[in-house]
Parts: sequence; C-alpha cells; structure tokens
Amino acid sequence: MRRRLAGAFLPALSAFAPTTRLQRRALSAFAPTAQLKRKMSALSVTVGTHSGTFQADEALGVWLLRQLPQYATAPLTRSRDQATLDALTIVIDVGGTYDHGKLRYDHHQRGFFETIDGKVGEAQGPEGATGRFKTKLSASGLVYKHYGREIIKILHPSIEKNALEWCYGQHYKTFMEALDAIDNGIEIAPETLYSDGSSLPARVHRLNRPWNAPPDVEQNDENARFEGAVMLCGIEFGDALAHTITVEWPARALVQKALSDCGQVDASLKIISLESGGCPWRTHLYELEKEAGIGDRTKFVLYPDGKGLWRVQAVTVEGTLFQNRLSLPEPWRGLRGEKLDEVAGISGCGFCHATGFIGGHTTREGALAMARKALQ
Repeated sequence: MRRRLAGAFLPALSAFAPTTRLQRRALSAFAPTAQLKRKMSALSVTVGTHSGTFQADEALGVWLLRQLPQYATAPLTRSRDQATLDALTIVIDVGGTYDHGKLRYDHHQRGFFETIDGKVGEAQGPEGATGRFKTKLSASGLVYKHYGREIIKILHPSIEKNALEWCYGQHYKTFMEALDAIDNGIEIAPETLYSDGSSLPARVHRLNRPWNAPPDVEQNDENARFEGAVMLCGIEFGDALAHTITVEWPARALVQKALSDCGQVDASLKIISLESGGCPWRTHLYELEKEAGIGDRTKFVLYPDGKGLWRVQAVTVEGTLFQNRLSLPEPWRGLRGEKLDEVAGISGCGFCHATGFIGGHTTREGALAMARKALQ
C-alpha cells in the first residue's frame, strides 16, 4: 500500500516544502524505498530483437545481455517495427544500425565489416582483415566483443587478468566464431563432404514453429519458443566457457614446461613429454611455439593414457584436424602387439592406428623409441 500511495501523493506533496522535522518525517513515509527505486529503474530499461523466425545468433545475444546487471530483469520486446525499436534501450540483430554509443547492434546493413578484433575490408575480403580474426560478427558476436570480458568476470569472478584475456580469445575462437560465420553465411571450407545437423544453430532452428504444426496456440507461442532457444544457448555458452577456463587454461603451464624441457627428452627437440594424460595440449603448443619463434618444430607428443599405455601422438598441422606434421611409419599402421613389435623392431608395442596419427607402448621409454624411429 505504501508503494502505491507514493506514486499518487508525491506530485501533490511536492508543492509544499517541508519546513519542520515532523513534516519531513511525515513526507518520508510516502517516499519510494531504495528497493522500489531499483525496480522502477529496471523497468525503464528494455531489450529488443526482431520477431519471427529466430536463430542462435540473437538468442545467445539476449542471454548474454541478461548476464549483465543492467539488463538482468529488463523486459524483452521482439519486433521489426522501427518506431517500437527506437523506444527501446538496447537492440540487437535488427534495425540496420551498429552504434555502440547508442546501444544498437545489428550486422545486416550494407557496409558492416566488423570483426572481434578489427575490421575486414569489402574490397580486400577476409585476407584484408586488420586483426587476427577474419570472420564478420553477428549480433551475438557484437555483444561478446563489447561485453564479453565483463560477462566472463561475472560468471567466473575469481579469474585472473592474464587468464581472462586468453580465455576471452580462446572462447571466441572455439565457440563464438562459428555462430558468427554461420549467421553471416560463411562456409567453413570451399567444399564440405558431409552435413552436420548437431550444431547449436541447427538445434536452435528446430525450436522454431514447424511449418506444418497444428494450430495449438500454447505449443506454438513464438516468444515461448524463443525463450527456450535463449536457455539452450546459455547452457551451451556456459558449459563451453567453463571448459575453457577450468580445463584448457590450467593445461597451458604444463605444455609450457614440456616444451621448455624437450631437450631432456630427445636431442632433436622435436618430441615433448606430458606427465598427465588427457591434458589439452594442441592449442597451447601452437601458440607457445610461435611465441618462442620455433615454427612447427614439435612432431610428437608423449603422454600416459591411464589404461596402462604410453601414447605417442603426431602433432597435426595447425588449422587441420587430420593432417599431421609427421605421421608414424606406414608399415606400422594398423598393426598391434607382437606383429607391430616385429615390424617396428621395438619390444612391447601396443598398437599403431591405421592412419598413423597415434600409437601406444607399455612404457614411456618404448613410446619414446617409437617417436625416435618415426623421426628417422
């Protein structure tokens, strides 16, 4: 009751300036509380995106904005009417404008060439990008560009500054960039050999109302379906980010030490050894080699698999999944046990994969012997 009365009485009471302590105390009973002021302020902040068929792009963008205190409880408006959009506080993926100062984040307009760390020129194409990344941003990419670090700190308050910068870039590379590329119609390769319907954009697309769905208003409510997409994108973003911060980042120090100690493993400096199985080494190795100025020197990585074997794994060419800098010898491939021992001339071998990208031995010394022979 007190809060409802405040709105009705304050305009009238403002005409009478309180002159005594008793009058001021009486007026204070009708003044909005701090909690009410916060709620009134929150109601004045609004978030907008387009109506109609939705994609992972704007669904994730809305989820990201909701992690920020200023938009956490802001109502969402989905519309394509420009007058409606103009009245909103912040708008993403619609409106034809990218202007950070005005809180407008669309990427569909002619002349938009923003990337996560620079721009890409229309005439030059991706090769003319001014930063490390060449993929044009979508709406969620724009939100991540401007608010990503803040959001990461909110979700992981204890993250250190050097970890924040690396994880911000790595999470873009491994999670966000694909969403930007797909939403902007950028192919992953000149020719794809198969279709992937398990991606986040594909799953979000399936949340839209099917064209042949029965006319059930409750089941086919567009905004409810969109909120489901927002939740799905948030879960995926949070899980991927947590993996980057809690699993990938701690591995960096281990890979750094292994690279520094490679001379103690083999005089060639082309083999490194990790003491922890399952340690995600690939991205760190590429980056640390560049920082050290040693190119693509490392050819094999040794590590225990937790099942009684030591693995010897070929390092792939950066940017590829299956092209190795150097594979295990062709005569070994597809062989196991004693047969592999005989061909390789090394006792105690476990196996060699048919593609030559990985092999196993019962001891670290044996795995090292396999790597050394492969170098020859």
